[in-house]
Amino acid sequence: MVKKIYLVGAGPGDVELLTLKAVNILKQADVVLYDALVNPEALDFCRPDVIKEYVGKRKDRHLKKQSEINELLVEYGKTHKVVVRLKGGTPFVFGRGYEEVRAIKDAGFEPIIISGVSATTSVPESFMIPSIDRKFNDSYRTITGHDIEVFSDIVTSYHSRENLVIMMGIYHLKEIVNILISKGFPLDLPIAILSKGSTKDASKRSFTLGEIEEKNDDFFTEIRSLTPAMIFVGASVNSKYNS
Repeated sequence: MVKKIYLVGAGPGDVELLTLKAVNILKQADVVLYDALVNPEALDFCRPDVIKEYVGKRKDRHLKKQSEINELLVEYGKTHKVVVRLKGGTPFVFGRGYEEVRAIKDAGFEPIIISGVSATTSVPESFMIPSIDRKFNDSYRTITGHDIEVFSDIVTSYHSRENLVIMMGIYHLKEIVNILISKGFPLDLPIAILSKGSTKDASKRSFTLGEIEEKNDDFFTEIRSLTPAMIFVGASVNSKYNS
């Protein structure tokens, strides 16, 4: 029988948003490799003798390269029965999960995916910001702001009834806003910085694109301190019942 290695979504931060399936496999785990965005309380579900290895990657602070994480999964898979890769959010949304799947398959193991609650929708919801609200919009797009050139290529024009959910873009907020304005996004369009959503340290800061365009460097330095955070652009930011 082919041995299994588990890729498990830990959700957006609130430990109560772990799925039952995730909790059940954590209780069985012999080894857990976990990310920077995983709430440490999630590890409380593990047995006392579990091997816990932190392999977090944050901007300019990569404890392990992705190739090293892939190798660890395979090596632990050879010596331990239940190996879990615990990832923030859900494995295949900006989590490089499929790179790990390839490594697991290439080593002759079977990857098992346990989906988590994605931060892309749950974090806005925690601030009462709807991704879809018939009054404001009919679609939303999730995009990374990590690579500005790619971002500019993908976001080609403004759609009045579409929200943008921008992940990993806080360090490029100034450039992102300038790109959106250059593509025809109106200056009065709402934009929110959603920090540490679903946790006790959650905060929301709301502006318009025009207001951010006028900010100085001190503002952008301060905003970077809010990481992990996402950028939400669209009329839904002004939904009547937002907190």
